[in-house]
Amino acid sequence: MHPFFIHVIFNHSILIAAVIGMFRFKYIISDFYPFLIFIWLGLFNDSLSLALILTHRSNAANSNIFVFLELAVVLWMFFTWNKEKLKVYICLAIIATGVWLADNFFINSISENNSLFRVFYSFLILFISIDNLNKLLFFENGRLTRNPKFIICLTFLFYYGFNAFIESFNIFHLGLSSNVLNTLWWMLSFVNLIANLLYALAVLWVPTKVKFILRY
Repeated sequence: MHPFFIHVIFNHSILIAAVIGMFRFKYIISDFYPFLIFIWLGLFNDSLSLALILTHRSNAANSNIFVFLELAVVLWMFFTWNKEKLKVYICLAIIATGVWLADNFFINSISENNSLFRVFYSFLILFISIDNLNKLLFFENGRLTRNPKFIICLTFLFYYGFNAFIESFNIFHLGLSSNVLNTLWWMLSFVNLIANLLYALAVLWVPTKVKFILRY
Protein backbone atom coordinates (compact mmCIF):
# COMPACT_ATOMS: atom_id res chain seq x y z
CA MET A 1 0.00 0.00 0.00
CA HIS A 2 1.22 3.49 -0.83
CA PRO A 3 2.55 5.37 2.27
CA PHE A 4 0.16 8.27 1.59
CA PHE A 5 -2.88 6.02 2.01
CA ILE A 6 -1.45 4.56 5.22
CA HIS A 7 -1.26 8.13 6.57
CA VAL A 8 -4.86 8.67 5.45
CA ILE A 9 -6.02 5.53 7.25
CA PHE A 10 -4.14 6.44 10.42
CA ASN A 11 -5.56 9.98 10.43
CA HIS A 12 -9.11 8.85 9.70
CA SER A 13 -9.06 6.24 12.46
CA ILE A 14 -10.80 8.97 14.45
CA LEU A 15 -13.88 7.89 12.49
CA ILE A 16 -14.29 5.02 15.00
CA ALA A 17 -14.71 7.42 17.93
CA ALA A 18 -16.90 9.72 15.81
CA VAL A 19 -19.34 6.93 14.91
CA ILE A 20 -19.50 5.62 18.49
CA GLY A 21 -20.15 9.16 19.68
CA MET A 22 -22.92 9.63 17.13
CA PHE A 23 -24.77 6.53 18.38
CA ARG A 24 -24.21 7.35 22.05
CA PHE A 25 -24.90 11.09 21.85
CA LYS A 26 -28.50 10.90 23.11
CA TYR A 27 -27.52 8.87 26.15
CA ILE A 28 -24.30 10.35 27.52
CA ILE A 29 -24.07 13.15 30.07
CA SER A 30 -23.65 16.70 28.77
CA ASP A 31 -20.22 17.16 30.40
CA PHE A 32 -18.77 15.23 27.47
CA TYR A 33 -20.52 17.04 24.62
CA PRO A 34 -17.41 19.21 24.02
CA PHE A 35 -15.32 16.05 23.71
CA LEU A 36 -17.64 14.72 21.01
CA ILE A 37 -17.38 18.04 19.18
CA PHE A 38 -13.59 17.74 19.50
CA ILE A 39 -13.80 14.32 17.81
CA TRP A 40 -16.16 15.42 15.03
CA LEU A 41 -14.14 18.57 14.38
CA GLY A 42 -11.01 16.47 13.97
CA LEU A 43 -12.75 14.16 11.50
CA PHE A 44 -14.08 17.11 9.50
CA ASN A 45 -10.64 18.72 9.23
CA ASP A 46 -8.96 15.45 8.26
CA SER A 47 -11.54 14.92 5.52
CA LEU A 48 -11.29 18.50 4.29
CA SER A 49 -7.48 18.31 4.24
CA LEU A 50 -7.62 15.08 2.26
CA ALA A 51 -9.99 16.62 -0.30
CA LEU A 52 -7.73 19.65 -0.71
CA ILE A 53 -4.60 17.54 -1.09
CA LEU A 54 -6.24 15.27 -3.67
CA THR A 55 -7.19 18.35 -5.71
CA HIS A 56 -3.59 19.61 -5.45
CA ARG A 57 -4.41 22.44 -3.06
CA SER A 58 -2.80 23.45 0.22
CA ASN A 59 -4.46 22.44 3.49
CA ALA A 60 -2.34 24.90 5.52
CA ALA A 61 -5.05 27.54 6.02
CA ASN A 62 -7.78 25.18 7.21
CA SER A 63 -5.25 23.37 9.46
CA ASN A 64 -4.21 26.67 11.06
CA ILE A 65 -7.87 27.50 11.70
CA PHE A 66 -8.53 23.98 12.95
CA VAL A 67 -5.87 24.03 15.68
CA PHE A 68 -7.36 27.28 17.02
CA LEU A 69 -10.87 25.83 17.08
CA GLU A 70 -9.55 22.61 18.58
CA LEU A 71 -7.96 24.45 21.48
CA ALA A 72 -11.17 26.46 22.01
CA VAL A 73 -13.18 23.23 22.27
CA VAL A 74 -10.59 21.64 24.61
CA LEU A 75 -10.73 24.69 26.91
CA TRP A 76 -14.54 24.48 26.84
CA MET A 77 -14.35 20.79 27.75
CA PHE A 78 -12.03 21.37 30.69
CA PHE A 79 -14.23 24.24 31.85
CA THR A 80 -17.28 21.95 31.95
CA TRP A 81 -15.25 19.70 34.27
CA ASN A 82 -13.90 22.60 36.39
CA LYS A 83 -16.49 25.35 36.42
CA GLU A 84 -14.82 27.01 39.39
CA LYS A 85 -11.88 27.96 37.12
CA LEU A 86 -13.82 30.17 34.70
CA LYS A 87 -11.43 33.13 34.99
CA VAL A 88 -8.42 30.89 34.39
CA TYR A 89 -9.84 29.47 31.16
CA ILE A 90 -10.92 32.91 29.94
CA CYS A 91 -7.37 34.21 30.46
CA LEU A 92 -5.90 31.19 28.69
CA ALA A 93 -8.32 31.67 25.78
CA ILE A 94 -7.36 35.35 25.43
CA ILE A 95 -3.62 34.58 25.52
CA ALA A 96 -4.05 31.73 23.01
CA THR A 97 -6.01 34.00 20.67
CA GLY A 98 -3.21 36.56 20.78
CA VAL A 99 -0.56 33.93 20.01
CA TRP A 100 -2.64 32.52 17.14
CA LEU A 101 -3.19 35.94 15.57
CA ALA A 102 0.49 36.81 15.89
CA ASP A 103 1.64 33.51 14.39
CA ASN A 104 -0.78 33.55 11.45
CA PHE A 105 -1.03 37.24 10.54
CA PHE A 106 2.05 39.05 11.82
CA ILE A 107 4.96 36.62 12.11
CA ASN A 108 3.79 34.27 9.36
CA SER A 109 0.92 33.90 6.89
CA ILE A 110 -2.17 31.81 7.57
CA SER A 111 -1.55 30.05 4.25
CA GLU A 112 1.73 28.62 5.60
CA ASN A 113 2.41 25.65 7.87
CA ASN A 114 2.91 27.58 11.11
CA SER A 115 4.28 25.77 14.14
CA LEU A 116 4.59 28.47 16.81
CA PHE A 117 0.96 28.28 17.85
CA ARG A 118 0.95 24.49 17.53
CA VAL A 119 3.81 24.19 20.02
CA PHE A 120 2.16 26.75 22.32
CA TYR A 121 -1.27 25.07 22.32
CA SER A 122 0.29 21.63 22.76
CA PHE A 123 2.09 22.76 25.91
CA LEU A 124 -1.07 24.52 27.11
CA ILE A 125 -3.11 21.32 26.75
CA LEU A 126 -0.32 19.36 28.45
CA PHE A 127 -0.39 21.75 31.41
CA ILE A 128 -4.17 21.56 31.82
CA SER A 129 -4.18 17.77 31.37
CA ILE A 130 -1.58 17.32 34.12
CA ASP A 131 -3.63 19.55 36.42
CA ASN A 132 -6.74 17.46 35.79
CA LEU A 133 -4.88 14.17 36.16
CA ASN A 134 -3.63 15.24 39.58
CA LYS A 135 -7.18 16.07 40.56
CA LEU A 136 -8.42 12.66 39.39
CA LEU A 137 -5.64 10.78 41.17
CA PHE A 138 -6.35 12.47 44.49
CA PHE A 139 -10.13 12.79 44.49
CA GLU A 140 -11.64 10.27 42.06
CA ASN A 141 -12.97 6.96 43.34
CA GLY A 142 -13.27 3.81 41.27
CA ARG A 143 -11.16 2.35 38.49
CA LEU A 144 -9.32 5.09 36.64
CA THR A 145 -8.74 2.79 33.66
CA ARG A 146 -12.47 3.02 32.95
CA ASN A 147 -12.72 6.72 33.69
CA PRO A 148 -13.15 8.69 30.42
CA LYS A 149 -11.62 11.84 31.89
CA PHE A 150 -8.52 9.90 32.90
CA ILE A 151 -8.23 8.29 29.45
CA ILE A 152 -8.69 11.63 27.67
CA CYS A 153 -6.11 13.46 29.81
CA LEU A 154 -3.60 10.62 29.51
CA THR A 155 -4.09 10.54 25.74
CA PHE A 156 -3.60 14.31 25.56
CA LEU A 157 -0.27 13.92 27.39
CA PHE A 158 0.76 11.20 24.97
CA TYR A 159 -0.30 12.94 21.75
CA TYR A 160 0.33 16.62 22.44
CA GLY A 161 3.66 15.92 24.13
CA PHE A 162 4.88 14.23 20.97
CA ASN A 163 3.22 16.87 18.79
CA ALA A 164 5.10 19.67 20.58
CA PHE A 165 8.34 17.77 20.08
CA ILE A 166 7.75 17.32 16.34
CA GLU A 167 6.51 20.86 15.67
CA SER A 168 9.51 22.36 17.47
CA PHE A 169 11.70 21.21 14.57
CA ASN A 170 9.74 23.50 12.24
CA ILE A 171 10.29 26.48 14.52
CA PHE A 172 14.03 26.17 15.04
CA HIS A 173 14.93 24.88 11.55
CA LEU A 174 17.62 22.48 12.75
CA GLY A 175 18.46 21.39 9.23
CA LEU A 176 17.52 17.75 9.67
CA SER A 177 17.67 15.51 6.63
CA SER A 178 14.50 14.66 4.75
CA ASN A 179 14.81 11.03 5.89
CA VAL A 180 14.88 12.04 9.57
CA LEU A 181 11.93 14.41 9.14
CA ASN A 182 9.99 11.73 7.27
CA THR A 183 10.64 9.28 10.12
CA LEU A 184 9.45 11.80 12.69
CA TRP A 185 6.22 12.46 10.77
CA TRP A 186 5.63 8.71 10.46
CA MET A 187 6.02 8.44 14.22
CA LEU A 188 3.53 11.27 14.75
CA SER A 189 1.09 9.56 12.40
CA PHE A 190 1.36 6.34 14.41
CA VAL A 191 0.94 8.27 17.68
CA ASN A 192 -2.17 9.84 16.14
CA LEU A 193 -3.55 6.37 15.41
CA ILE A 194 -3.04 5.24 19.02
CA ALA A 195 -4.60 8.46 20.32
CA ASN A 196 -7.66 8.03 18.09
CA LEU A 197 -8.19 4.48 19.35
CA LEU A 198 -7.93 5.70 22.94
CA TYR A 199 -10.48 8.43 22.16
CA ALA A 200 -12.85 5.70 20.95
CA LEU A 201 -12.34 3.85 24.23
CA ALA A 202 -13.04 7.04 26.17
CA VAL A 203 -16.31 7.57 24.27
CA LEU A 204 -17.35 4.03 25.16
CA TRP A 205 -16.76 4.68 28.86
CA VAL A 206 -18.60 8.03 29.03
CA PRO A 207 -21.37 7.68 31.66
CA THR A 208 -24.97 7.71 30.52
CA LYS A 209 -27.68 10.03 31.80
CA VAL A 210 -29.50 8.94 34.92
CA LYS A 211 -33.12 8.17 34.13
CA PHE A 212 -35.59 10.16 36.23
CA ILE A 213 -38.46 8.07 37.57
CA LEU A 214 -41.51 9.71 39.10
CA ARG A 215 -42.52 8.45 42.52
CA TYR A 216 -46.19 7.74 43.07
